[in-house]
Amino acid sequence: MLINENASQAKIKTSMKKMLRRVKSGDSIYFYYNGHGVPVPSLNNEPFMLASNTEPDFVADESFFALKNIYAQLSASKADKIVAIVDSCFSGVTDGKAVLKGVAATKMVAKSVEFDKNRMVVMSAGKGNQYSNGYDKKAHRLFSFYVMKNIIEGDSDIKTLFKDTKAQTYDTSLEEYGDVRAQEPTIEGNFRLSL
Repeated sequence: MLINENASQAKIKTSMKKMLRRVKSGDSIYFYYNGHGVPVPSLNNEPFMLASNTEPDFVADESFFALKNIYAQLSASKADKIVAIVDSCFSGVTDGKAVLKGVAATKMVAKSVEFDKNRMVVMSAGKGNQYSNGYDKKAHRLFSFYVMKNIIEGDSDIKTLFKDTKAQTYDTSLEEYGDVRAQEPTIEGNFRLSL
């Protein structure tokens, strides 16, 4: 687990490589990312995770952090089951300001990412150009709050967890922020997996 300034490029990369080296057949991987993401316009809006010490303008210099490469490494592991929960938007905008210099503060749509959809499922905070909203009342991100709440309350399969989380996140986003910042979580891959 890496939090805030400890979630640097070097620490994320090293920790993930060490973890993947230890994975054996029959294991389950739970990958959770809560942070900024950016689409890189020069790479056809390829989505990248933005580590705490990364300058957004240079995010593409480290290909390890391309979301397609993260998912490919997880998919290539020996794990029988991979559950990824990604609380990040890849719209290029945070708090109404562009993350990338020289790009207008309008939401972009990140390129879709392929992965092993038989062994892996990805739950994401919102649709392609939606915000990943905060939830200040609960001191969490909105999507993460409901994912954690529903797991604690007993959701043990992905299908139920997603159904509950999606409805709660969407309804609360409308109540808190209105239509402009509506947030509808998405799911891809094998939603029949259990936690």
